[in-house]
Amino acid sequence: MIALRVFGRYLVWHYTRALADIFRLGRDFLWFFYHFFSIPIIARTLFAPWRRLGESYGHKLDPGAFLGTFIVNTLMRLVGFVIRIVFLVFGFGVLVLIFGLWILSLILWLVLPFAILALLWFSLFLIFFT
Repeated sequence: MIALRVFGRYLVWHYTRALADIFRLGRDFLWFFYHFFSIPIIARTLFAPWRRLGESYGHKLDPGAFLGTFIVNTLMRLVGFVIRIVFLVFGFGVLVLIFGLWILSLILWLVLPFAILALLWFSLFLIFFT
């Protein structure tokens, strides 16, 4: 009789408090990896030069120097864009992976008590009827 009461309390805990904790844990993981990869900052500075590398244009009216500086600054922005895109794609890939694992763990958590009962029943069946 006491085992039935303990199992009932376990089921109540399993489907209320623990389920809410799994939702919070998944949300916290997603928040952590979103900020770990600095997705808002990277998206805001997508076209900024890489590591703020660049040349200053100077005050002379030299077309060759101006064109050289323009090319270097454009290349640094292009390098920054490519590297930030790679980080964004990787960060979103990790977020999708974490979200998928969260959903999988949630489904497993919901099915686990029934799986335990089914395995217990199957083991008793094998012990007594084979």
